[in-house]
Amino acid sequence: MPQYQHELMRNRRMDGALKKRIATVPPVQTLAQANQQAQTTALRQMTDSMRPMNIGDINRVIWPFWFTFTAPEVNPNASISGFMSVTQEAGFNILTMCKTVFLRTGIDPATYQYVALDGNNPDDDLANANGLTITLKDSQSSRVFMSQPLPIDDIGTAEKPTVLPSPQFLLPNSTMEIGYQNNHATNVYVPFVTFFGYRVRIENSQNILSNITG
Repeated sequence: MPQYQHELMRNRRMDGALKKRIATVPPVQTLAQANQQAQTTALRQMTDSMRPMNIGDINRVIWPFWFTFTAPEVNPNASISGFMSVTQEAGFNILTMCKTVFLRTGIDPATYQYVALDGNNPDDDLANANGLTITLKDSQSSRVFMSQPLPIDDIGTAEKPTVLPSPQFLLPNSTMEIGYQNNHATNVYVPFVTFFGYRVRIENSQNILSNITG
């Protein structure tokens, strides 16, 4: 066989091998496609407890969150208000609430101390916020969320929070007002009331809320 025929056959074999190799190369991905694929793969490999809730379509994102009311000192036989504002980023669906109350001790400001009361023991009067009640009100509409003041000792702790009978949804930029009433003759309290729930993008809130509450 002449030398040129050997060379021609060799070139054909090399060309065939090159075409096979090119055929197996995956198509080029954009950076967005590569990031999306990596994100999807990572989420599939996570357990439910590890999977974040703030990844995905911006209109479908939900994530756990909490808000705490401002906690002023509440003097004996006095009332005062605290506030909680929902930021404009997303709405807030309230599911549970808890409280922590501190009792101020000491005679003058130089000796003041604040002792956390143990709300887990309803039979211990010295551990409870006797005489301290709260009311909740929507600041925009002035709608009151309870028919009468609620003793703050009836609210659960962070370990055993109180579950709301029905979840309450607050729109972005809304404000909730809490009214503290201290009917005790001598005790000064510093109460903290916290709401726990989910931040919700309101663009798709109906579908999301049905999944959370149903």
